[in-house]
Amino acid sequence: MLNAFKFVMLFLIMQVSANAAEGFVDLPATGFANAAYVLCNTTGDFGLKDSAAPDIGNSKNTANNTCAVSSEKLLTSPMNGPLEGFDMAGMISRGVSIPEPYANSGEEFATLTDTIWRNKATKECIYGTHILMKDAKLANGQTWEINDIARAGFAGKPVAIAYFFKPEPHKEYGLPEALFRAGRTFTSVRHAKGDADLPSLKNAPAKDKVMTDSQAAAVSDNWVDFTTDINVNDPDGVTRKMTAMFYIKTSCEAIEPAELEGAIRLRTTGQNGQTPLEISVPGLAPVGAVVGKY
Repeated sequence: MLNAFKFVMLFLIMQVSANAAEGFVDLPATGFANAAYVLCNTTGDFGLKDSAAPDIGNSKNTANNTCAVSSEKLLTSPMNGPLEGFDMAGMISRGVSIPEPYANSGEEFATLTDTIWRNKATKECIYGTHILMKDAKLANGQTWEINDIARAGFAGKPVAIAYFFKPEPHKEYGLPEALFRAGRTFTSVRHAKGDADLPSLKNAPAKDKVMTDSQAAAVSDNWVDFTTDINVNDPDGVTRKMTAMFYIKTSCEAIEPAELEGAIRLRTTGQNGQTPLEISVPGLAPVGAVVGKY
C-alpha cells in the first residue's frame, strides 16, 4: 500500500509539472489536480544550492526552463516588455523598511520595483516584480531573507505567470535568484531541506493563512505567490541578492491601475530556521481589486 501511495503521489506531481511549459504558464482559478502551485525552475533545491539559469529553446535541458521567458529585448533591458505588443505603462520603485521591534525604524532593507506593461490590442496587462536586497541587519543581527512574494488583485481574472533570469551576473550583485514555483494562493509554504516541492491541497489551512510549514496550501484566486530565496548573506551558504523579474499576465481595463496598500507581501518563511516575518507594502493592482479577498 505504501509503495502504491508513493506511486500515486509521484504521478500527481508529474501531472502538475506536465501542465507547465516554457514561457507564460496559466494558473487556473481552481488550482491544479493536487496543488495550488506549479513548479518552475527545479534546479537549486529552492535556494539551498545554486540554481541554474534557464536555457531557453534547449529541449534537452528543461528542468530550469519551465515558466521562463527570454528575448534579445529583455537581455538588453528587463524594463522591456516580456512579450511582443506590451508597452510599459508605469513603474514604481520604492525602498522597503522593516518596522520595530524587528529592525531600526526607517532603515531600508530592499528596493522593490513594481512595473506594469499593457497591450492595447488584447486588453491585457503584465505586472512585473523585482527585488534587490540591501546590506542591512535586523535587530537580531541576521540579514533579512525573502522566500516568497505574494500579490493581490486577481479575483475573477485569468492569470498566467513567468519570469526572466538574466544569465550574465551583475558586476556588483551577481546572479539573480530563480522562480522555483508559483501558485494561485495567499499562503506561502516553507521549503526547508526535505520539505515537499509542491504543497498539497489536502488538509490545507484556511485560505487567509499567511504562512505555514505544514506543506499544504489552499487555492485563492485573488492572490499569486512566487517562491524564491534572496538574502545578502544567506546562512545556507548560497547567496543571491536579487530576484529574477517575476511576471503576472491578466486582463485589464484601459484606465490606470490602482496602487493599493498591502497589495504586495514580502515573506520570510523560515527556510533556514529564521522567525517567520511578513512585510506588507503598497503595490499596483487591477482597477477594482480588493486586497483583503481570498
